[in-house]
Amino acid sequence: MIEVVFTTAELRSITPLLIVVVTAMISLLYEVFAEPGGAPSRPVWLSLAGIGASLVATAVLWESGQTAFNGTFALDGVAAFTNLVCLLAAALSLMTAPSYLASIGVGAREFYPLVLFAVSGMMVMGGARDLIVLFLGIEIMSIAAYVLAGVHRTDRASGEAALKYFLLGAFATGFLLYGIAILYGATGSTAYDAIAAATPGAPKLLVLGGMGLLIVALGFKMSAVPFHFWAPDVYQGAPTSVTALMAVGIKAAAVASFARLFITAFSSLHDDWAMLLWWLAVLTMTVGNVVAIAQSNVKRMLAYSSIAHAGYLLAAIVAGTPRGGGAVLFYLLAYAFMNLGAFAVVIAIGRKGEPNEQFEDYAGLASRQPLIAAAMVLFMLSLTGIPPLVGFVGKLYLLEAIVQAGYIWLAVIMVLNSAISAYYYLRLIIEMYMRDPASPEVAMEPAPLLIACLVVATVGTIYFGIFPDGPLDFARQSFLALR
Repeated sequence: MIEVVFTTAELRSITPLLIVVVTAMISLLYEVFAEPGGAPSRPVWLSLAGIGASLVATAVLWESGQTAFNGTFALDGVAAFTNLVCLLAAALSLMTAPSYLASIGVGAREFYPLVLFAVSGMMVMGGARDLIVLFLGIEIMSIAAYVLAGVHRTDRASGEAALKYFLLGAFATGFLLYGIAILYGATGSTAYDAIAAATPGAPKLLVLGGMGLLIVALGFKMSAVPFHFWAPDVYQGAPTSVTALMAVGIKAAAVASFARLFITAFSSLHDDWAMLLWWLAVLTMTVGNVVAIAQSNVKRMLAYSSIAHAGYLLAAIVAGTPRGGGAVLFYLLAYAFMNLGAFAVVIAIGRKGEPNEQFEDYAGLASRQPLIAAAMVLFMLSLTGIPPLVGFVGKLYLLEAIVQAGYIWLAVIMVLNSAISAYYYLRLIIEMYMRDPASPEVAMEPAPLLIACLVVATVGTIYFGIFPDGPLDFARQSFLALR
């Protein structure tokens, strides 16, 4: 039995995580004992305060390479950056929630604690340096996400989304556990460092088999093709605030843990897994973009767009270099701003009893809500990769890492896919600016937090596109410290 001693290093490494978990528990207790007619905004502010405190703790306590619990968990650069993206995703999703939940008639008191518990699982995934810890993080996140997908209990689509996500997620968990078991049998350990040291002398067939099962499990979480079938239905059926969290937070945690695992633990087998991921990346970005063209539902279009972006991220992981890993982390931050902003617009134009998720519902939005339409244009152009927005910079650094690693054709395919994506992103812009309104203008109900979310997403999309140096240097140093 491994003896685990709880020292100051352990406490420091889990402090940001503890803050989120404690805040979730306090929020849960508040919801249990609060009177039904209490202020509905208090749980939101409590949750946002906990997220803010966790971000501060991450910034203050981060030390490159610091590990704890016998090296199974870390608050290093990768973990800190993952915390940043996931906490940002949670904060912006929570800011969209009060007005949205009220408009669809959902008064689920467990919503805010569940979001925080889901984020705690994402943070565990980001700092995991052991397969067992990674499994724990995935399960903590997934269980909360299953419930959140079905939080709109009276909506059939929400219940269907939760059931599909749960059943397919349980199936993916089986692949994960089998993969961990096979790798443990082959290398004698579940720690990343020990796996990396034991891999050259381990039975290669067993190691490759275990690695393949992990690709299936993590590919499901990041909605990579052909493990993506759940994403469009779940994204469309789940409440939009939950969809935003899933599209950014869950994907960020899965991609960051995927990059850490393969670039560190399986670095000696890069030539073996790079070709598999090459084809997986090409298939993912191509299927995502091509199928997105045929969508008439905006949330479903964003779901396939999310699949395509998973392909771009996989392409950078194929490089197998710290530079590729740094580009992945920066792109996750860029993706958080532009994608969460797009979902915030979907929520903003909805009216009570009318979700307004079809493309035709956006017709004439520029004349009805010019500022919201302008924000949506920025997000769509950024997702396309138009300069000087953050999406362009993020794709540029992904391409740079891919080309430097020698995967020229993969870079060419990624550029072609970005060109394909322009069709459905620009289609939405055309609806907003070149079509007559399909319905009379209806005044928006005051929603200060939702407006604040749109402002933050818009500023981030523009600012980090013009000044990307700070987060990019941090992202690159994070992966360099792992070598």
